[in-house]
Amino acid sequence: MRRRASFIGVFLGVLTLSTLCGCGVPSDRQEVTGEVLLAGRPLQDGVIQFAPLDGQGTGDGAQILAGKYSIPRAKGLSPGKYRVSLYAGDGRSGAGDASPDSPHAGTKPGKERIPPRYNKNSELVREVTADGSNRFDFDIP
Repeated sequence: MRRRASFIGVFLGVLTLSTLCGCGVPSDRQEVTGEVLLAGRPLQDGVIQFAPLDGQGTGDGAQILAGKYSIPRAKGLSPGKYRVSLYAGDGRSGAGDASPDSPHAGTKPGKERIPPRYNKNSELVREVTADGSNRFDFDIP
């Protein structure tokens, strides 16, 4: 009986400590949202990536759908500067069917529609702040 009481006491102590240590969302993470236009129209499908430049431990990306993207606070970015990269294939690159009998089998991957200066050679930099809206819109000609 004493053994059970000791076990319950230790268990409750560990549970209390883990709650106090904060296993939840880090307080410095920020939601990041925005809109991406390609040739003046909302980008229908693509990807945006944020790579940290100030040594912060967060970096993430999101899918762009109908021109909009969102990284929720739970997955958000810590304050600091980030290099932004934008990608949008021609619709064939994300077919999602790797089966050998797929209608896309044997075809070349789709061509990237966004110029390299916005993705692999990106010099786009945005700063996430603790007190700002952290909305970043992009208009790619």
